[in-house]
Amino acid sequence: MTEYFLSLTPEAPIRTGSIKPKGDYLDTKNYLPGSILRGALAEWLKLQGKESQIIPMVRKIRFGNFFPSPSERTPALPFPMTALECKLHGGFQKVPRNDERGHGIRDSLLVALAYTELEKRGAQFPVPMLLRCACAERGSKCGGRMERVNGFYAHMPEGWKKIEISKVLQTKVALSRHRRATQEAMLYRVVGIRPKCTFVGRVWSDSEAIVQETKVAVETVGVGALTGRGFGTVHAKEVKPTWEFVSERLKMFNEKLSEVWCDLVDLAYQVNSTAPNRPEGTYFSVNLLSPAVLSNPYGMPTLKLFLEINGKWLEPV
Repeated sequence: MTEYFLSLTPEAPIRTGSIKPKGDYLDTKNYLPGSILRGALAEWLKLQGKESQIIPMVRKIRFGNFFPSPSERTPALPFPMTALECKLHGGFQKVPRNDERGHGIRDSLLVALAYTELEKRGAQFPVPMLLRCACAERGSKCGGRMERVNGFYAHMPEGWKKIEISKVLQTKVALSRHRRATQEAMLYRVVGIRPKCTFVGRVWSDSEAIVQETKVAVETVGVGALTGRGFGTVHAKEVKPTWEFVSERLKMFNEKLSEVWCDLVDLAYQVNSTAPNRPEGTYFSVNLLSPAVLSNPYGMPTLKLFLEINGKWLEPV
């Protein structure tokens, strides 16, 4: 399948559905799931009297999630679960000019990976692994606790940007299904994403015509819930953002891992522990951008990601 990048620019608030904390309070997700584009395409085909084409057409296209991004050509990604920031001064250090500067956001994956792999190989460390903020200002280190960071981020030419979502709250009157009129003393609140950002995501298809049909569908039908009540109006556009090649990311990942590995080996040598100076083989990580249903080589459900490469099954370390 061919990969296409699409940007959706909201012209009205968007609500994509979430867990209801209360019966009269409708919250929203912070991103646009690919399922809402699939639903918009199906609704559009239904309005065109092409219900019989819904299943065959949907099978020919895959929808990815659309994340809030700073611009059409700069797609954002969700923070990995291993990303940490200073609890006292969160945020990136190198940021665009008008953004507030923090103590930095760091990924603990490489440290945890090297620490675990060295322990498997018999290395012993004089201290347990405890991550603290190492930002130094005015000659002193912060030393604050590190905590997980959620949300989305993007790499821009002038620095890293943490994407902030702005939401809007509207109060609406419930309608009676029997009288087709407003229901007395029945109000509910709807939370939507304010139309101040752009959502960029990917779709995969062998048919460019289906991709164009999807763009027409989301602009005509809208996306998300409550499209008949002023929500979900968007402008769709095909874009071509710049992505680093997988080979470059893989090379950089292993170079950074080697640096962290060597630092931990030096620490292990302080207690006369033996460990290999360099990591053996090639390491890589897989970040899920959407929920996944995983199975092991025998087809049984599992929480581990097994990959088959050249007839060999790879198991996570």
